[in-house]
Amino acid sequence: MIRAVYLLLAIVLGACPAAAQTGKPANVLLGCRSATGEDFLIELFRPTQFGPLHCVDGLMIVDMTPCAPDAGWGLSYPTGRASLREVTQMWAIAHRHGGGKFSATLGPDKFVATASFGEGLEADFSKGSYDMTLELDRTTGDGAYTSGALGRVAFHCEIRSRKF
Repeated sequence: MIRAVYLLLAIVLGACPAAAQTGKPANVLLGCRSATGEDFLIELFRPTQFGPLHCVDGLMIVDMTPCAPDAGWGLSYPTGRASLREVTQMWAIAHRHGGGKFSATLGPDKFVATASFGEGLEADFSKGSYDMTLELDRTTGDGAYTSGALGRVAFHCEIRSRKF
C-alpha cells in the first residue's frame, strides 16, 4: 500500500525518467475500486490515433467513449456505438457538440474528468442522469465520482502495471 502511494507520488511530481528522456508523457494505468465494490480503470496519456488521451474504463458512462486530451474534450458520435469522432481543446466546439463529450484535466494535485451528453458544457446531475464528474487526488489516490443516477461514490486508485 505504501509502495503504491510512493509510486503515485513519483508520477505526481513528474519523476518519470522515460517521459523526461523522450519529451512524451508516460502512459500510466490506475486500477480503482469504489466504495460500492466497483472496479474501473483510469489511463493517463493512452496512445491513440488522436494522440495521448486520458480515459476512464468500466464506469457507467453511457453513449460515448470516455477519453479526452489533457485540458480538452473527446467528442463522441451522437448515435450508433458512440465512438470518438474528434478531440478538441476549444470550448466553443465542445459546447456546440450535440453528442457525448468527455473532458479531462490532469493538474499538479488532482485529475478531474466530466462526462455529459448534448449541447452545452455543464453536466446534468438531475435524478436519473448518467452525466458524471470524477475527481482524483494525485497524492493520495483517493477520489469520488458524482452523477444524478448514482449520487456521490468514493473510490481509491493505485498504479497498475500491464500484464501483457
